[in-house]
Amino acid sequence: MCSQNFKVVVFDMDGTLIKGASCWEILHKYFRSDPKLVKKNMEDYLMGRISYCEWMRRDLLLWKQNNRYPHISEVKKALKNYEMVEGAYESIKELKRRGYITAIVTGGLDILAEEIARKLGIEYIYANGFKTDENGYLTEHVKCIVDPCEKGRNLMDLSKKLKIPLSTFIAVGDTRFDLSMFKIVGLNIAFNPKDEIIEKHANIVIKNNSLFKILEYIP
Repeated sequence: MCSQNFKVVVFDMDGTLIKGASCWEILHKYFRSDPKLVKKNMEDYLMGRISYCEWMRRDLLLWKQNNRYPHISEVKKALKNYEMVEGAYESIKELKRRGYITAIVTGGLDILAEEIARKLGIEYIYANGFKTDENGYLTEHVKCIVDPCEKGRNLMDLSKKLKIPLSTFIAVGDTRFDLSMFKIVGLNIAFNPKDEIIEKHANIVIKNNSLFKILEYIP
């Protein structure tokens, strides 16, 4: 593996670069979504009954109160208390020193991904988002950029954009939603894997609190 000329390192966000639950879990808790409906929406997506865009729209409906969607400022407020995983700053800094291009591919939200990328110095972002009206309130329209089960498509897009083959990409993730990335890159790393599927398909499995540990496997 170390003889491969790797050039790009792509990270999942929730659970990989930042600690804790996903953006969506945080927002459902904040807006007091009905847990049964949250679960049903997820199951419908995972069973292929609805698209990811439809899943986003249905989840968004759960936040509607008094016939109005929340203001974007409320979304930002709900997501403000995130915490970077240990070693995140140091890892990205060292990867950039070694000449790597870095990216985030997440089923989470661009509001948070853009802030994380800015703080860490990550160059490319693929994330989902909301569209607001002229007063800043969310609407039924969503920006569906990353289907969690098809993150590999975003890597293909980045590969084409950079004119760099996927065989020189490294993917770092923690759940089954990163599987499509793992299958097409030259090297994949499961960082604190949350399920057996992603661990089974990983070239390297790291169970350590610090993301800095990945540098031992990246030339």
